[in-house]
Amino acid sequence: MEVELNLENDKQRHQAEEHKNKGNDYFKRGQYSNAAEEYEKAIELCQNEASYYGNRAACFLQMKKYNKCIKDCDKALSLDPNNVKFFRRKALSLQFLGLLTEAKLIFDQIVNLDKSEQSLKEYEQIKEYINNIKQARQKLDANQYKEALNLIENVAKEIPDAVDIQILNCECLARTANINKAQEQLRLIQDKYGSRTETYYLKGLIELYGGSPDKAKSILQEGLRQDQNNKKCLAIYQMAKDQDNYKQKGNDCLNSNKFNDAIQYYSKALEVDSNNFRFNSLIYANRGLAHQKLKDHRKAVNDFDKSIELNDRYFKAYLRRGDSRYELGDLDGAQSDYQKVMELDQGSIQQMRQKINDINRKQKQLSKKDYYKILEVDKNATEADIKKAYRKLALQWHPDKNKESEEQKKLADQKFREIAEAYSVLSDKQKRQQYDMGVDPNDPMGGAEGFETNIDPTQIFKMFFGGEGGAGDFSDFGFSNIGGSGGFTTMFTTNLGGMGQNMRGGQAFPFQFGGDFTQNGGAAFPGFSFPGMQFTQQQQRRK
Repeated sequence: MEVELNLENDKQRHQAEEHKNKGNDYFKRGQYSNAAEEYEKAIELCQNEASYYGNRAACFLQMKKYNKCIKDCDKALSLDPNNVKFFRRKALSLQFLGLLTEAKLIFDQIVNLDKSEQSLKEYEQIKEYINNIKQARQKLDANQYKEALNLIENVAKEIPDAVDIQILNCECLARTANINKAQEQLRLIQDKYGSRTETYYLKGLIELYGGSPDKAKSILQEGLRQDQNNKKCLAIYQMAKDQDNYKQKGNDCLNSNKFNDAIQYYSKALEVDSNNFRFNSLIYANRGLAHQKLKDHRKAVNDFDKSIELNDRYFKAYLRRGDSRYELGDLDGAQSDYQKVMELDQGSIQQMRQKINDINRKQKQLSKKDYYKILEVDKNATEADIKKAYRKLALQWHPDKNKESEEQKKLADQKFREIAEAYSVLSDKQKRQQYDMGVDPNDPMGGAEGFETNIDPTQIFKMFFGGEGGAGDFSDFGFSNIGGSGGFTTMFTTNLGGMGQNMRGGQAFPFQFGGDFTQNGGAAFPGFSFPGMQFTQQQQRRK
């Protein structure tokens, strides 16, 4: 009878080994469910074989059925107490469930039995996970959200199935305004574990740090109805309530043109939570707008800078900063902001292009030489005022009178040329009218037809002062016998550059020689010419 029993046991063990071998083949191919079924059959045939439980535990570990893995490991260890593989599978299951302290106790036993590189590495790793989570919670309590996220993010990546770790990671993502990642994390939590008491808290947190305290309030109120003792929901609800209250009051004052009151409410909103970057970015932009309405553009720009620092994708902050920069004369900065708005908001492209075109026009206008300033006259100066100014400044800055040093000579040359250029435009009615309309004589694309600024200032000087005795030697004009008395007053027309119109039907050249021109013996001076100039003579006998 005993022999028959032994034969039956041997047969069952043989069949169990066959199932074990089949299970091993399935496991190698990654077919863990089929492998687990074969190990189950082996266990049914031989319930006291530790390896069958241990192998099935390995399948459950791969299938993320961690509680079943732990149960099989416990059974296997009861049959084989010092098997390192069984300890390791149990420890990893505890780790993946987020039970890190319990897992570490098992790893403590492993390193006592096995000093292999793998065992020591996993032991150090579990200690690092525990330390990182501990520090992350401390940083979170200290409102150091970025530091907390840096500590927890890697742990959450390595232990994706531990719900408490994923909830902590989701909270850190929300508080650092990683809203899209936080929403995805929450979705994964809900898909895996269904609705939990933490769900309302996380949803409200995501809305709050996404810049929407009004939405956060509604969600958190529902969470408090579900659990009145939820302290986290209560604390965040009060914060959302305060932020939304101050924001709404600030907006109401802004819309009612009570800009100073709006600034006060926005400032209070900023004090509620300095770590709510999205919300505070919006509030800084609103407070900046209030400063802007008060024409305090420097304070406005300062607030817009802070808004952009907290959220560099908030296009309204760029738009408003561009407007204030424009008012402060920072045209390049304004243009840069408007270009950024075009990048961030497609609906603003046409409006921004118009603003940029306005800037370009203003930049051209500012780069245009101020001829009135050069001649030291105002824009309402008469023809006589302009002549008087030219006379004074041309004599003052004539190169022959400024030879004290090379530096003084260079300055005089520049001034002398600018004075002549300004006079050539402002003394001509048509050119002056074009100039006053915004035409830049130095811009070939600006419509300055007929303007000529590359002129010889010496010729203008000689023509202006040529009739006044003692003004200098003017023999290079083609005449040298200029008397100082009697004769006539002469006015010229010319087609030299922009200094006048063609002599035929042209207007009088603006330089009137105030002296008397006579030849030897007092005969009338019938006319003359010299290279580059064409003149006609009009004479009037002095009475």
